[in-house]
Amino acid sequence: MRSGRLQTLGTRIVGLIGILTLALAATAGVSATTTTKKFTFAHEVKIGGSKVAGGDYALVVDDTQLTVKRGNKVVAQVPAHWVTRDTKSDTDSVVYGSDGQVIEIRFAHQNEVLVIATP
Repeated sequence: MRSGRLQTLGTRIVGLIGILTLALAATAGVSATTTTKKFTFAHEVKIGGSKVAGGDYALVVDDTQLTVKRGNKVVAQVPAHWVTRDTKSDTDSVVYGSDGQVIEIRFAHQNEVLVIATP
């Protein structure tokens, strides 16, 4: 009788540990791939096919996509990725392509830059 209870308890504990492990793995995966940075554009810029007015924004990078948000409103989405450079940027800055599109966003005191895919 006693060994039956211990076996049932052991099975429940193993199941609970499995569920907790999966939950922690899922949480770690989500937080590891999403980065949010605050950024101020001094004037109107083009990101992807969208015009983005000058002002303060949240830049959310999730895996290979940049989402530009002002408050809760998404104003632009475009493929993007992080690239590590040899030197750190002194200030927040934007690099433009020949057509005026934003192709790179640099962050002060960081050597990682956000490279944006152009349409």
